[in-house]
Amino acid sequence: MNRFKTIFFLILFVGIPSVAYAQQGSIRGEVLDASTAEPMFGVTVLIRNPQKFAKTDLDGKYELVGVPEGTHTLEFVMIGMETVKKSVSVQAGKTEKVNLVMGAKKLDEVLVQDRAMNDTEASLLKYQKKAAAVSDGISAEAIAKTPDSSAGDVMRRVTGITLVGGKYVFVRGLGERYSNTMFNGVPLPSPEPDKRVVPLDLFPASLLKNIVVSKTFIPEDSAEFSGGTVKIETKEYPDKYFFKFGLKLGYNANTTNQNWKTYSGGGQDWLGIDEGNRKKPAIVDTLPNAQFVEGGRLTGGYPRDIITLGSLSFNNQWSPKQTDAPWNKGLDISTGNVFKFSESVKWGTLFAVTYNRDNQFKQEIDRFNLVGSVSNDLPRDGKNRVLIPVLDYRSRIYEETVSWGTMFNNTVDFGKGQRLYWKNFFSVNNDKQVREYEGINNNIPYELQSTKLNYVMRNILNSSIGGDHRVPIGETTTKLDWVASYSEANRNQPDMRDTTYATTPGNLGTDGAPLVSATNIGYSSRFFSQSKDVSRYFAVNYEIPFKQWAGFESKFKTGYSAVDRERNFEAEFFSFVNPNGEAGRGLANQSLGSRYYPIPPEAILNPFNRGANGYQVREFTRPTDKYVANQKIHSYYGQFDLPLIKDLRFIGGARYEDNYQAVRTFNPFSPKDDFLSKFDYRSELDPFYRNLVDPTYRQTNARLANRNVLPSVNFIYSLSDITNLRLAYTQTLTRPDFRELSPFEFTDILGGPPVKGNPDLKQTYIHNYDLRYEMFPGGDDFFAVGLFRKNMIDPIERVVQVDNQFRYSYINAKQAYIQGAEIEARKGLGFVSDYLEKWSVGINTFFIKSEVQLNDWLYYQLAQVGAINDVNRPTSLSRPLQGQSPYVYNFNLRYRFDKQANHTITFLFNQFGRRINSVGGLGIPDTYETPVGVLDAVYSLRYDEKLIFKVAARNLNDARVKIVQENPILGREETVYSYRTGPTITMSATYNFD
Repeated sequence: MNRFKTIFFLILFVGIPSVAYAQQGSIRGEVLDASTAEPMFGVTVLIRNPQKFAKTDLDGKYELVGVPEGTHTLEFVMIGMETVKKSVSVQAGKTEKVNLVMGAKKLDEVLVQDRAMNDTEASLLKYQKKAAAVSDGISAEAIAKTPDSSAGDVMRRVTGITLVGGKYVFVRGLGERYSNTMFNGVPLPSPEPDKRVVPLDLFPASLLKNIVVSKTFIPEDSAEFSGGTVKIETKEYPDKYFFKFGLKLGYNANTTNQNWKTYSGGGQDWLGIDEGNRKKPAIVDTLPNAQFVEGGRLTGGYPRDIITLGSLSFNNQWSPKQTDAPWNKGLDISTGNVFKFSESVKWGTLFAVTYNRDNQFKQEIDRFNLVGSVSNDLPRDGKNRVLIPVLDYRSRIYEETVSWGTMFNNTVDFGKGQRLYWKNFFSVNNDKQVREYEGINNNIPYELQSTKLNYVMRNILNSSIGGDHRVPIGETTTKLDWVASYSEANRNQPDMRDTTYATTPGNLGTDGAPLVSATNIGYSSRFFSQSKDVSRYFAVNYEIPFKQWAGFESKFKTGYSAVDRERNFEAEFFSFVNPNGEAGRGLANQSLGSRYYPIPPEAILNPFNRGANGYQVREFTRPTDKYVANQKIHSYYGQFDLPLIKDLRFIGGARYEDNYQAVRTFNPFSPKDDFLSKFDYRSELDPFYRNLVDPTYRQTNARLANRNVLPSVNFIYSLSDITNLRLAYTQTLTRPDFRELSPFEFTDILGGPPVKGNPDLKQTYIHNYDLRYEMFPGGDDFFAVGLFRKNMIDPIERVVQVDNQFRYSYINAKQAYIQGAEIEARKGLGFVSDYLEKWSVGINTFFIKSEVQLNDWLYYQLAQVGAINDVNRPTSLSRPLQGQSPYVYNFNLRYRFDKQANHTITFLFNQFGRRINSVGGLGIPDTYETPVGVLDAVYSLRYDEKLIFKVAARNLNDARVKIVQENPILGREETVYSYRTGPTITMSATYNFD
């Protein structure tokens, strides 16, 4: 550990000098084009006495160093632009920051906070005003005014966004399958084994420059664009040396200093690193492909001695220990500098690390119901249905989350419009959980008492290199940019332990006995899984400016991109069983006073009770618990940005995408399948591959190949200098995920109905219509109202299938639509009264209606499995889209105690409307998540531009999350899932040592 700390601080501090100029100061800023709001490259910024000059770089940035103390006149000069002079006062040892908007229109002067563009509210609004697509976003400046710790939390503040599970984004009411995430301009893989969406809780908020949600498709974006594209940008390098250090401490009313349960995993759990204590035993891990079971004369497996050794090799930790819940803790460190090698060549670097360790206790109600008829003599309609409880549990959950991220960005600016960059990001999010639950399982039927020890490690890595280049061709300067990236997402779940005691209903706690069963797997069990998703990406874009027929500046942009994505997933499941495969009751309970309690599992499963005549480990891994998948997309596009007349701008073109994806599930116990799982998908076309494969061993092989041309037409009419009217029509698509295509049935190893993929799934095509009015009065003020509609052809929906058992599957529904309105406004209240001058308010909301129409389920099932009765269909053939809220409100109210806003308090409120949580079938009603409103507050004090002190309060109203289901015959709703997390207060202090 000491070595780790030494290396860490050496990396942090070595080679970052601080330079101070006696009796001298500096001037820096950025220059933007008034007509496009884009950075202006090549503007000369000079002082004539003494002679000092600089040119703006590709970001429109300039810097004059060694400027004597006093008042000077700055001149901004560029051919074809009006020369501008500004007076500026320079103080010794300080930096004056000035930003200028150049052009024929009225000039504006803005003070900037950081070097990176679009990290302030005002600069992000300028970007939105001139953007080719309808977009909404949130800047680093706005993020700092919230208590949010991850990008997932931040996204709740953006217009048209809802968040499910704290990490999955729904854009305009469309589920995670309809959203796309780009990170610093490149797509990312997902650590979730059965999803392609990137969970946004992996991105620490303190490392973000901005998040922009693009809501209309333009050809330069991926065509897999339905709800929108979430574009996350991290901070870049600074204008000068800085070093920031921050600490935070948090208190949760439900958790901190309360009784707490945890377990020892390793000395580096605080870093989110497993030292190997949770690894699968070596003897089990290194054995050949056969399943870890005792072999017989006619069956595969291993000798009893090997099984005994394997059984003894599993550690015997099953129970948690009790302590007091610690306070939440956090740390933020960032540093950076700019090194100048000449007047035109400079290297900028930024290193940052953030760390959070949070504890959360919650009590859950968790129920699952089937449906039955009150009487077989009555019609089978909704009024004759009653909910029949199957599972009814009460859970106590103790969860410790360790999340940390680090970023190392480098940019070399060679001058003359040539720049190279190298950006690196790594983030870890680990959950260590103890879950205790008890209740009735009517499927057995037993009353259960269970303890789970679970540890889930998730991380994501991205490394990108790229360049921006100005390429002169004659008198025209064209732009070329490119990027190549490698991304990797991992999810590792090592050694999840589950022990369950069972007894007849009503006797739990008095005569409980351990249920250790070969037939009821999941009791006294160990589970291991790992998923690796790799994405390689390359893109190049070329932009050619030209003048159209009336002499207006126009652009043509074209480009190519390639995505190569691979995923590997494997799960293994072991359970302790009686050597004869009987559902044994374990050892006799020991008497404690007048009551009987089950003895601890460590005593039951101690090494003396394991082996040939005791409990043995048996593997229950299924032949479908391993799969590999691959996707390749090649894309080309052409895009015009063309003023048709003075105030009417057209942005449009088309994008071509060639997509191939394949998923194969392999039997991990088959040597042939294990060998073939290492083949690239293209090998399947090889005769050697086809001759080698025995159909008996190959479990699945699903493919999807499509070539598409997607058009985009966008118009922007500038009603005035501060208003836009936008109109757009686009065509986009969404593709099935890997698991949805696989024709083999897979089941959550931890329980739940099985899910069978559908190799006949087709792409979903979406026709998108947008109309939006925008007003940018100036500063942070903003107003927008928009209407949209999406018509979906062949939307992919999860439905219920029944032949011999209950299962879920996927089909292409006939059609669906979603339509709605969005409103956003930000305004200072000084115009109402002088007494309100220090108050400002912001509100964004959207209202959405959607409907999906499933194909006639009876006909579909007849074609698949034969005639079935009327109840074997989804409960609702016409319903809203799953997860879509009919409304979302975001409201914030801010008060500044001083004119410079160094001392502020902000109140924030977010609420979403009632939405479908899960789709019912077989007459089972859909379940709905009820509206949840969350109130937050942030108090911030900045002192001398060095120290920032903040107190952030989350969930002040202690909102309850609740999922309900209608009980048809009683005409009321029953709670099937519910919990509270409690309010959290976090205090933080950050000091800037620049």
